[in-house]
Amino acid sequence: MFTHISSLLIEILASVIAGAALLRTYLQFHFIPLSIKSGNPFAPFIFATTNWLVMPLRKLLPSWGRMDSASLVAAYLVMVCKCLVLAFLGLLSVEPLALFLDSVYAMLSLILSCLSSLTIAYALLSWVQRDSPVFDLMSRMLLPMLVPIRRKLPSFGGMDISVFVLLILLQVLEIVLRDGHIYLLKLIWSP
Repeated sequence: MFTHISSLLIEILASVIAGAALLRTYLQFHFIPLSIKSGNPFAPFIFATTNWLVMPLRKLLPSWGRMDSASLVAAYLVMVCKCLVLAFLGLLSVEPLALFLDSVYAMLSLILSCLSSLTIAYALLSWVQRDSPVFDLMSRMLLPMLVPIRRKLPSFGGMDISVFVLLILLQVLEIVLRDGHIYLLKLIWSP
């Protein structure tokens, strides 16, 4: 029981911190202002959650073009720490290659989960509160993914189903990622 409770708390803490670092990376990549003065409602939370890790990494890692490498590496380091703690609790393998695969899987899975949650929140807000600053921010975050889908879809009488198509695509990617991760782990342990 202690192990399950501990793993749940570790998963939540790591997901919140790494998710905030990924959100920081994503917003900066798409030139969405990430300052408190800009009115970004997520900015105070993102800074409070990630500055302790991102700011020291910024001194070591330059940005890669539009990519905030310090925030991206911070998110990955949190996932590595999560996997190490779970391995210490006996829930994951302690073999280095398996730990590497688990941490990469955890990072990619978190990205897909964050995008899925953002897509669902966007869909709900689009029905209720389209004039909200949060909806505007979510629109700007999702448009790079929704526009290509909208171009490919035929018209459905004024109904925009691109959000649902994106959500289905994210779920399919999650299944492919999970099955690929299991397959790779089996390859490591097969004789």
